[in-house]
Amino acid sequence: MFDNLKTSTDLNRRSFLERMLAAGAIVATTATTGFIPATAIAAAGRGRFHFPQGLASADPQPGGIMLWTRVEARERQTPDQVRLTLQMAETPDFTRVVVERSLSANADRDHTVRVLVDGLKPDWTYHYRFIAEDGSVGTLTGRTRTAPLPNADRRVKLAFVSCQNFEDGFYGAYRTLIRQDEKAAPGDRIDFVLHLGDQIYETVGYGNAKRALPALPSGGGDTKWGAARHALNLADFRQLYRAYLSDPDYREARARFPFVSIWDDHEFVNDYWQTIVTFTPEGRSLPSGKLAANQAWFEYIPALLTGTPGMEGVAPAAKDFAPAEIIDIDARNAPVDDASLLQEPNNLAAIGSMTIYRSLRFGRHVDLVLTDTRSYRSDHAIPDELAMAMTGQATYMLPQSLVALMDAGRTANGGNPPAMIPLGDKQIPNPRKDHPAGTLLGPTQKEWLKQTLTVSNATWKLLATSVPFLPMRLDMGAIDPKATTLVLTADAWDGFPAERRELMTYLRDRGVGNVVSLSGDHHQSFAGLINDDYDAPSPTPVAVEFSVTGISSTPVFRSFAGYLKPDSPLRPLVAADGDRFGKPGEMLPAFNLTLRHGTRAAMALAKSGDIATALAADNPQQNRHLRYVDTDSNGYGLLTADGNGLVAELVTVETAKHQYGKDGAPIRRTARFTVAPWGRHAKPAMAEPEITGEKPFPLV
Repeated sequence: MFDNLKTSTDLNRRSFLERMLAAGAIVATTATTGFIPATAIAAAGRGRFHFPQGLASADPQPGGIMLWTRVEARERQTPDQVRLTLQMAETPDFTRVVVERSLSANADRDHTVRVLVDGLKPDWTYHYRFIAEDGSVGTLTGRTRTAPLPNADRRVKLAFVSCQNFEDGFYGAYRTLIRQDEKAAPGDRIDFVLHLGDQIYETVGYGNAKRALPALPSGGGDTKWGAARHALNLADFRQLYRAYLSDPDYREARARFPFVSIWDDHEFVNDYWQTIVTFTPEGRSLPSGKLAANQAWFEYIPALLTGTPGMEGVAPAAKDFAPAEIIDIDARNAPVDDASLLQEPNNLAAIGSMTIYRSLRFGRHVDLVLTDTRSYRSDHAIPDELAMAMTGQATYMLPQSLVALMDAGRTANGGNPPAMIPLGDKQIPNPRKDHPAGTLLGPTQKEWLKQTLTVSNATWKLLATSVPFLPMRLDMGAIDPKATTLVLTADAWDGFPAERRELMTYLRDRGVGNVVSLSGDHHQSFAGLINDDYDAPSPTPVAVEFSVTGISSTPVFRSFAGYLKPDSPLRPLVAADGDRFGKPGEMLPAFNLTLRHGTRAAMALAKSGDIATALAADNPQQNRHLRYVDTDSNGYGLLTADGNGLVAELVTVETAKHQYGKDGAPIRRTARFTVAPWGRHAKPAMAEPEITGEKPFPLV
């Protein structure tokens, strides 16, 4: 699937591409030195062909980079094969070209190309472009940067992003990020952007769309959301990527920064596990859809998979997409092995068609460890159909004690799980009684992750996980003695507490320090300490986490506020009347208060209209691991790491419901955290952030 080449630069080292050859992954060719580019170029934006999705780079290596583009004809049908030329240079005017190579963009890849360039200088900025056979060139020129050498004592800066529903809003946060980077000093610019998933959403026609997507070629499948339709096949997923990548702010971000990507759920189906889709409470298996989603991701999201060097002493796992013969046989009733994988051949073939978990090195101070939290996970602890019968929600606001009991499966109660569980005033059979404990990673990936974090000698181990480790719980018992503590969502790590406890206890016992989780998914920004066991009397901090809000997806506060009716007795836990707090006509996120200080504090706020009174009703046990919450946000994260410490910034911009133009969305606030290295067999510490701009309600 690759076109491959080597530049003229000689680093006097074993070629990265030679390592790929040893893995049997690709074939290498070598560019010549000192040539004069011979390709004729038409004026940008003219000619028979164009590049509507722009171009991109990905997964920087010390001497290599992955490049990507897609070409199509402006008029009439695009030929089955279009000849392209890649040029790569050390200068933006292309007077010092180091690569010129002919390629082909073929219909069987939807006219996308992925090019692995090797032999580049480490820690160096390059410029690149693709030229069609008639001389057509894109309106954007790519800019990218290679990684520093593994032992380079250099500060690393990255941005991290998540959740960009095209129909929900605009991508002004990307434009803001670009403008920030343009104004930064050369030594303070972004090395790469980490995308934590939901680069596309699988639905079309959901809710009050801010901007429309074209109908899916297949017509789409039914969803739980009225007229919305979800992608079913390869043509559907390809069309979604083409539409999303045509956004000008997103295109320019991909042209300016190398991206490193994992996926979350919406690259296939909301809240999916293995090949089980969730548009009905009982779910169904759609292995052909998972296969199509994997192929489209591989075609449109550049990533170095097969041949990724990985960590010394740990066998690399990532591998490129490979086609498979799939029949849509429902896997739900197939046997489940101890890995919690449904033992149905089509389910296994779809999952096995591509592997994305991998690690990348950026100098002496950063190992980036990338995970897949969807393909190998077990079913939600409380199956969706049962959860809907209990609460009317499949994964949200479920009893924490019941989630923990059912997640433990046959290991519950010391290996004596209850045969029956409560459902209202009834008792029903426990569907997890004979199942292994739940898993988010699957045992193979989990073992790889443990080994990778253990052998890493980087100052910081940055762990990219699409869903957060940090619990977000609601202490409902504080306002109703008959109520119990609820988990915000059992689709994240809080729905798999046994495996979270296993992983964090492993890191604690082996003294693995300086692990920092970067996550997304929740449509809010928050940060805090990851403990070994959140339900222990005295939990031990093991790692820290920064979870970033969405680029454009509706903030969680606004989703919940829209769901609750104005006269709902639970509404004060989520929303406050801005008229009482100097914000006439606005709805304020009391949800921040609930998550940080508890339900009693939120109710006190609603009754008194006084923030001090509300804070006096604080529950000191409520989510005490959290240091910051902003549930009404769109934006991105920034992280800078070196040998002295780590600085993380959670940036909130103005709402994505509006288009802001060439300067991007104005920054509303920035929460800045400073974390010192804590090393082996020590505990991390995290203070409250320094906030510039308008503080999130109810902070003053």
